[in-house]
Amino acid sequence: MPRCIHFRNACSVVWLLLPLQAHAGRAITATQTTYLERCGGCHGIEGVSAGAVVPDLRDQVGLFLCSAEGRDYMLRVPNVAMSLIRDDAKLAAVMNFVAFQFSGRNRPAHLVPFTADEVHAARQLPLRNTNLAALRTSVLGRAIAACPVQPSQP
Repeated sequence: MPRCIHFRNACSVVWLLLPLQAHAGRAITATQTTYLERCGGCHGIEGVSAGAVVPDLRDQVGLFLCSAEGRDYMLRVPNVAMSLIRDDAKLAAVMNFVAFQFSGRNRPAHLVPFTADEVHAARQLPLRNTNLAALRTSVLGRAIAACPVQPSQP
């Protein structure tokens, strides 16, 4: 049974990728595939989630990247810090895809890519806050205030 479920999920990902591949005119990278398999189910293929509980990434992740605290937060949220993507370099690549692909109009001008060492260090201290929504709002407020140019808010 698990193989059938996994196969069904794999087929769903393939069907979802086909329009993107045709639209882009190029193959999907291994990093994009990893994002789609591990993150896209909740955060959406284009970084827009379907539910109110899971935050959108599109045009929002760039706001967190305005401060060291926001950047650290992104790596320490439980689904990142404890991700099934166990290789730190591979997770750094996925986080860079998210940062550069989905930050959009709110991307800081001098965005520094995440590194495997940075991911490894953050994984040692995953967030254990019981109210992640409140923590996210607090971190986001400070990150927006740290932006050199005030970005447009989502």
